[in-house]
Amino acid sequence: MNIRQATPADSLRLSSLCRDVQSLHAEHHPDIFKNPQSDDFAVAFFDEILVDPIARIFILEKNGQALGYILCKLMERPESPFTFPLRYLQIDQISVRPEARGQGIGGALIKQAERFANELDVQRIQLDSWDFNVRAHAFFERLGFQKFHFRFWKDL
Repeated sequence: MNIRQATPADSLRLSSLCRDVQSLHAEHHPDIFKNPQSDDFAVAFFDEILVDPIARIFILEKNGQALGYILCKLMERPESPFTFPLRYLQIDQISVRPEARGQGIGGALIKQAERFANELDVQRIQLDSWDFNVRAHAFFERLGFQKFHFRFWKDL
């Protein structure tokens, strides 16, 4: 396995890798998430993210084939009357091809995010996950992530 930083030449590859997770989200919340119609559905998004100075994307390849990626963003919140300043690495997206799950790819991508956080001298990594994605929740908890915030909604 090889993990490398994504470049602007990877936009289509990332869009294709993202399609699996996007489809899962669209299946569970079609009123919120668009169902991707083709591998290139998010190329413009990745074109923009890949030049964002606060974002970094890493791609995991095995035998020359891209099997997963992780998108990380450095987040900084200033102090307010209510909270202390906060600086953390946000895992905005992580995706592993369905046929490659269970092979340590997700764990290797999280380890890469941890190395990146260390480079930035960041002491915390955060991520969000939708309630339906219980498989991902178990994965994150196995890697030491803890639940800390709940969101609720009510349709009217």
